[in-house]
Amino acid sequence: MWSEVKQVLSRMMSSLAFETWIEGTTATMEEHTITIHCTNPMQKSWIETLYMSYIEQAIEKVCGKRMAVKLEAPHELSNEQFMRMWNYMITLEKQTWHLEARVTKVERQMEEIEKEVAQLRERTDFLERLLATDEQPIQKTYIH
Repeated sequence: MWSEVKQVLSRMMSSLAFETWIEGTTATMEEHTITIHCTNPMQKSWIETLYMSYIEQAIEKVCGKRMAVKLEAPHELSNEQFMRMWNYMITLEKQTWHLEARVTKVERQMEEIEKEVAQLRERTDFLERLLATDEQPIQKTYIH
């Protein structure tokens, strides 16, 4: 069941966020509770803060009902370690969002270029057909 939830999550999140925070998790399920086993406390905190609503939506989609979600991690970090890692991860997330926006912009530009190339091909094809006809050339008359 958790693998199905992860598949749904992979479509809801950026690929980098999914691979970084969700892909390495495992989960166990009791009657009305799903426990997600994180690999470290930073992962647990990050998921809890940023991705819990996505997880709840994906679980409801897969299971057909809302379930309680618990997160577990093997050991804890000091507050200073946590804050350093947290700030670093926020910086990485912002960079990821910025890069994804740039990629989207380039994709749009490529689509426009592809449209222009298609138009040029149509014009070229038309001219080639026109030149390939056996008709007599048009006589031009010049008036002086």
